[in-house]
Amino acid sequence: MSQAAGAGHRVYRSGSGTVALIAAGAMTVFLLGDAVLRAGFGQMLVLAPGILLVDWIIFAALFAPTVHTDAQGITVVNPLRRAEVPWARVRDITTRWQLTLQLDDGSKVVAFGGPALRPPRPRRGGGADAEQGGPARSDTELIRRDWEDAVDRGHATGPVKRGWNLPVVLSLAAVIAWALLALMVGGSRA
Repeated sequence: MSQAAGAGHRVYRSGSGTVALIAAGAMTVFLLGDAVLRAGFGQMLVLAPGILLVDWIIFAALFAPTVHTDAQGITVVNPLRRAEVPWARVRDITTRWQLTLQLDDGSKVVAFGGPALRPPRPRRGGGADAEQGGPARSDTELIRRDWEDAVDRGHATGPVKRGWNLPVVLSLAAVIAWALLALMVGGSRA
């Protein structure tokens, strides 16, 4: 599912990831609220890291993976890693189970989440296709069109930038630190 994020910038994310994250958040609020009512605030703080780890897994695996496109290139955000690829470095875009970018150096960038091969569907919220009055297109077709337009303009050269998906990695570090602290506090009470 794509979302308009600005002029020429699109974000592709699985709709099920958003639903799963909202459901997990609601369940977390319920469970932690129940822990406060039954055992108190201190015990809830000790129990929270286990519940938050489940939320983190849902966030990292289902919500965080996205594909961003703009005039400069495509950014593939996977659960732990991200890659920013200028359009000039892309040789082909394929999809079977997930979007795969074939690069000019022979390497691949595979999107863990994002668009998959599926039939076109109408855009909600008056996306780019609705404004032009054209037929609805699949997310993969929209990405290919952005790539072809950028190649025709001759824009977006440069190196492929790979790195860690910092929001996901740092949030995991915070949950682990909280879990270790909860173990120390919980172990001292026993």
